[in-house]
Amino acid sequence: MSLRRRTRILLLSMGGVLLALLLGALLAVHLLLQPQRFTQLLESAAASAGLRLQLAQPASAELFPRLGLVLQSLSLSVPTHTTPILSASGGKIFVPWRALFGGVPVITRLQLDGARIDLDELDAYIASVPAGKAPWLPRISAGVNINDGALISSGQTLFSAINVSAGQLEPGRPFVLTLSARNAQAQILQCRLQGTPRSSASMVALDPLELVGTLPGYGDFKFTGLARWFGGSRLQSTLQGSVGQPAAQLRLAFTSTSGTARMHVSATRPGQRLQASFDPSALLAWWHGVLASGRDLPPLTPPPLAASASVAQLDAAGVHIEGLSVRIDASAAPATSATAPKRPAAPVKR
Repeated sequence: MSLRRRTRILLLSMGGVLLALLLGALLAVHLLLQPQRFTQLLESAAASAGLRLQLAQPASAELFPRLGLVLQSLSLSVPTHTTPILSASGGKIFVPWRALFGGVPVITRLQLDGARIDLDELDAYIASVPAGKAPWLPRISAGVNINDGALISSGQTLFSAINVSAGQLEPGRPFVLTLSARNAQAQILQCRLQGTPRSSASMVALDPLELVGTLPGYGDFKFTGLARWFGGSRLQSTLQGSVGQPAAQLRLAFTSTSGTARMHVSATRPGQRLQASFDPSALLAWWHGVLASGRDLPPLTPPPLAASASVAQLDAAGVHIEGLSVRIDASAAPATSATAPKRPAAPVKR
């Protein structure tokens, strides 16, 4: 037998042994980890929030580069709904090495790939939460990553290429979330939220709260404020800061009671002022109508908002205007396209 042939046989034998050891290690890890413990932990957390978590197939163990479990095609939905609030093509659950020795299952990080979030389903879920339900802090004992996600509303993609990284969410501990996304014009949005969660018998709050980042078409922004949840659909948030260059001073206030939501916006810049009040859901529905109307359809009704704006001086396209003031009050206007008025019937000659 030649030396080359013996070397080849030796290498193949070593490769076979290594493969067998690797398969044996994966089998041992799978048996020791008991993946169903961790998927049941996620399912239980979803059920406690009134949601249903579904996996296309049982989770499988992964040894490298970090110990964890691989998830295939999962969805999170309201039990009676067919459209999920969140669906993902896959994901991973990272666990500590001590999980091999049993004990209480602990997840150190959750990763979701290709996640799609349906804003309409999310709104419906929030609206279904009983108004009298006491507030509770949705704790995240493990970090969360979302890779290449998308935000969907009325079947249209609002943002794509969404990447989110969030740390632990525990009372009294600083919470940090970073986000990047791309809008329909391929412009990049980036933001970083940092705050301290607080919880009591009547309220859950993120106070203080800081939000910084870059907004497509407007530039950098920085806001400080707070957010509070009083249970059910009762929310309150106030933010103030600056956006753009030259910077505009901006104040945002959002309130939501049972079935009613309102956003108040106040923006000032030297010589410019804007104030607006609207229902975010109604305005979004109106905007979807604008996108779907096409050029040959009748014009839509005015946007459902109450707003006023004033500009001390405006120069555009060779036109100079001073003391411009505009006021809109269509906050109760329906978000449907207007139809042409019917003409009176012509008299019939006899």
